Amino acid sequence: MACGPVKAASPNSSTLDKKFRLVLEGKAEQDFTVGLALGAGAAKGFAHIGVLEALEQAGIRIDMIAGSSMGAIIGGGYAAGLSVDSLSKVALTSNWLDVLNLLDPVFPARGFIDGQKIHNFLDELYGHKNIEDLAIPFSATTVDILNGELFVLNEGNLANAARASSSIPIIFNPLANKDRFLVDGGMIDPVPIDVVRSMGADYVIAVNVLAMPEGKLDKAPFNYMNANDLTNSRSTWHFPRGNEAWYTAGKPNMVEIAHETVILSMALIAANQIELANPNMIISINTGLSAWNFLEAEIAIQKGYEETILNLKLAKQK
Repeated sequence: MACGPVKAASPNSSTLDKKFRLVLEGKAEQDFTVGLALGAGAAKGFAHIGVLEALEQAGIRIDMIAGSSMGAIIGGGYAAGLSVDSLSKVALTSNWLDVLNLLDPVFPARGFIDGQKIHNFLDELYGHKNIEDLAIPFSATTVDILNGELFVLNEGNLANAARASSSIPIIFNPLANKDRFLVDGGMIDPVPIDVVRSMGADYVIAVNVLAMPEGKLDKAPFNYMNANDLTNSRSTWHFPRGNEAWYTAGKPNMVEIAHETVILSMALIAANQIELANPNMIISINTGLSAWNFLEAEIAIQKGYEETILNLKLAKQK
């Protein structure tokens, strides 16, 4: 069922922090629900796999998941019963040919890529499951691009939900529902904290994989440049040479510019959203990778794992 924007409940604080710490220390059973809000970020979102691994090792039970974009793809797989090892295997064994084989360019259309191959891949990976049949309650966010309305997908085909939630504007054809055209949930709700609260989560862990590099926000708001130094930038392309990755050939091309424009907007929204929604734990991850870099998942997974371990250590000190 699709619904409109979800309002936040008042977050619990000190009592839940204490209970969470006792669970981490093995001194108490988890008698409260934990919800994950897994954020948007394209290839950066592979970090969610490392987050899940660290939480599992810490003995934290995940009771519900809300995901946006790549957070919906990874979170949906985990909710469908895929293990961390299975998700890692898919991410780590892909090469650039695997990535290209998932792309089905179309023209004319509402996006460069149709997205049907990605849907088929996800449907197979998820075992053709529906959201209402998942072991862990799950929701994905998507946005009607014509009026900016947020929708939550919490019923129906899981692959369809993940595909809609990750339909980056201009890059992918949006999915349609009558006169609505649904694009990436990260356009409005890059870290769906309020959504997972609405599902009944007592303790909310928000994972933002679009975190700015440390010190970035402290820099001057703008820099100066001489207009006489500007030259026209013309597109070039070549096939990758030697060990050159396909996503760096001719960089930046039109698709990358469109993609990075969306990602930058999402990152700024995510930073403000987290501050306002006030989750119980914020795991902010700067992978150092391009959002289009799907071939170095190992780096993203490791960053997600390390940042989660650090946050769990801090939680024990509360």
